Amino acid sequence: MKPEIKLGIFTILGLCIFGYSLYFLGGISVTRTYDLNVKFADVSGLPVKAPVKLSGVEIGKVKQIKIENGDVIVVAEIQKGQEIRRGAQFSVVMTGIIGTKYLRVVQGPSGEAAYQAGDYILGTDEVPMDVMITQTMASIKGFVDSVNNQGAFGERLNDTMSEVRQLSTNLNQMVASLRPYINRTMQNLDSATDRLNDLMAKADALITGLNEGEGVIGGLLKDEQMKADVKESVSDLKDTMAEVKTFVGKMKRFKVYWDYDFFYMPEGRLTSSDLALEIFPSSGYTFYRVGMANLGNEDDRLKEKDYLEKNKIDVRFGLYNDWAKFSAGMIRGSGGVALELKPFYNREFLNRFTFAGEFYDWGRDRTVNGHNFNKPNVSGGVDFRFNRYFSVGAWARDVLETKDFAVKANVSFNDEDISSFFGLAAVAGSR
Repeated sequence: MKPEIKLGIFTILGLCIFGYSLYFLGGISVTRTYDLNVKFADVSGLPVKAPVKLSGVEIGKVKQIKIENGDVIVVAEIQKGQEIRRGAQFSVVMTGIIGTKYLRVVQGPSGEAAYQAGDYILGTDEVPMDVMITQTMASIKGFVDSVNNQGAFGERLNDTMSEVRQLSTNLNQMVASLRPYINRTMQNLDSATDRLNDLMAKADALITGLNEGEGVIGGLLKDEQMKADVKESVSDLKDTMAEVKTFVGKMKRFKVYWDYDFFYMPEGRLTSSDLALEIFPSSGYTFYRVGMANLGNEDDRLKEKDYLEKNKIDVRFGLYNDWAKFSAGMIRGSGGVALELKPFYNREFLNRFTFAGEFYDWGRDRTVNGHNFNKPNVSGGVDFRFNRYFSVGAWARDVLETKDFAVKANVSFNDEDISSFFGLAAVAGSR
């Protein structure tokens, strides 16, 4: 082979390798694109060449990040043919808690015209996840420090618990005053049951004698109609005794719990309290909740960002099992539903976590403290139970409107005296 041919082949191969390097390693693209300029206040952590995703599909790259007139401008290089309609939302998000950042696009309303090359668009500045995590950890640390050092939160919690204890003491005194009546009633029921059992035994013997025609009465009751009447009367007596036994059993199956929730919102330094009775009848799968939410003085002047409406009735009917609790009714003064999940109920330690949410006030349209609310109230969070009496948690309240973060403390305990009182009321109401 001639040297000229070898040189030509070597030159062609070199040009091919050079072009491959430019295309795949140098970032040169042959795809036709157009640029959009998106304004942000802060794009910390967003790198150049970060992907631009529309509904999770990559449609371009971040071409350049620059500052114009004090604003941060992200130049997004969009592939030709990928139209973004006016009204679209641009925001900087992360792929995960420790993932890389990218430019997310939420498509604009259908029927709107598409953005043109070079247009300037106002982006949505969202709180970065790392900042949210830092704020949350700082809030939890402040909450723990406040409890440990008996700060403002600790003092409020102690005052509230004192009021709950006083209320429980008053109720216990009321039940104690009723206890003699309850004891006498139980003794009378036990005595009545014993007498009924004795009477039924004698009745069985009587029926046996009647069937066999023994004694004077047996002889008198040879009449079949009279014998049938006596049998029917004794059968009714048996049914009555069975009902009494059922009532006595119901008295021992009621469980009543005091449930107290305390919320502290660090951003506005606000607090709120809920107090309720949760009643679990003998069915084993239903319960009732009756109480008051957002306890407070309605005449007090509201602080900034205080949008809670005070002293709302909370009445619910619910179903429950080992891993879930669902309820519906008047939640914090308006119709709604609530759900609690324990996905790890059969795992040691993990069964202490409960994921909960509330969805209520669907038709809300009113102004509170200068803020107009026209979206449903959606709240949710996770609780960790230390023991059967006390738990703490982290909640996001009214996420569609205020996005308030709250630290939650819960106290719950069974009141056996009130349980007996409800059992007695159930027996009295069944008569």
